[in-house]
Amino acid sequence: MHRGPGVGNLEQRGEGLGMQSRDFREIPPPVADRTTKSLKVLFVTNMYPDDSNPGYGAFVRHQAEHLREAGHQVDVLRVGARHSRLKYLRSPLDVFNRTRETRYDVVHAHYGLSGVPALFRKNTPLVITLHGSDALLGRFQPLVSKAVCSLADAVIVVSKGIFTRIPGEIIPCGIDMQVFRPRDRAAARARLGLPQNKKLVLFPFDPERKIKRYELAQAAVERLGDPDIQILAVGGKPNQEMPWYYSAADVMILSSESEGSPTSVKEALACNLPVVSTDVGDVRDIMDGISGCEICNDDRDSLSAGLRRVLDQSSRREFAGRPFMQRYDQTRVIAAILRVYERAIHDHMSGNRRRLARHPEPQQP
Repeated sequence: MHRGPGVGNLEQRGEGLGMQSRDFREIPPPVADRTTKSLKVLFVTNMYPDDSNPGYGAFVRHQAEHLREAGHQVDVLRVGARHSRLKYLRSPLDVFNRTRETRYDVVHAHYGLSGVPALFRKNTPLVITLHGSDALLGRFQPLVSKAVCSLADAVIVVSKGIFTRIPGEIIPCGIDMQVFRPRDRAAARARLGLPQNKKLVLFPFDPERKIKRYELAQAAVERLGDPDIQILAVGGKPNQEMPWYYSAADVMILSSESEGSPTSVKEALACNLPVVSTDVGDVRDIMDGISGCEICNDDRDSLSAGLRRVLDQSSRREFAGRPFMQRYDQTRVIAAILRVYERAIHDHMSGNRRRLARHPEPQQP
């Protein structure tokens, strides 16, 4: 079944806090002369790039870098729990010591489980960002995320789908429009040593990450039955390299089981690369108004048919996704996050206790 990228009525309202799922695109861009005092922020996160995996949690590092560029101090405490969740239980003392030694304005935990050690900060406002699987997959992680969020001063969620589970301020992950810009396709392929005469389907993730479901993407490409169409799996690359891969490809495929607000889709569109995706996260919002992309059912045949339609279209020079991605520019995201920080600091100082919004009652016909 072919489904276009139109967005239905996904607005949800939380009671108790008067919290509303406002479209991020309606938030005005930052005002150039707006002054905000320099803040000291401690990121607590299990997702952060290193030499062994430069792409892991790159969006967290980019957020920290852009906050620094805006004049704020950002320190990062890595929980280091990729291989053992016991690290979440060993990190509270690290958080306590860091916040005792340095007077931070805000502690910002990225990912629900990272909120557990962040609870042990010393007299500092706490903001938690939920990124997707921490609120949407399984039972354990969402329960922990909801518990820690109920104790935070403010909560950010990156998509409306997460908001329906655990309410918060909806602020999608942003992208750096200066980094993610289109390059010449032939030049990109020559630089990367890729064939000029093939059609390339980009899978911009580590194939070993099960939630991304590389096998499904591979099966969809094989279903096309065309040896001139190849899947290109790219994981663990530095961000500065990824625009070359987006520019070299003919289409990107996203076959994930679950997503929050997938930055890869925004990055691809910013590089004028069309996307074929399962209906996950806020993909419908991201693709809203863009012609030439496909949102498909969660199966091989649907994804394969979507790939065929996109690949059969005329030259990608006529595809224009980039203008629509200005709404996700990192400067807008940072401005929205700073507003959350300001409210969290104010509420913490005034002694206001945040309460999780209740889910809305179903509307009667």
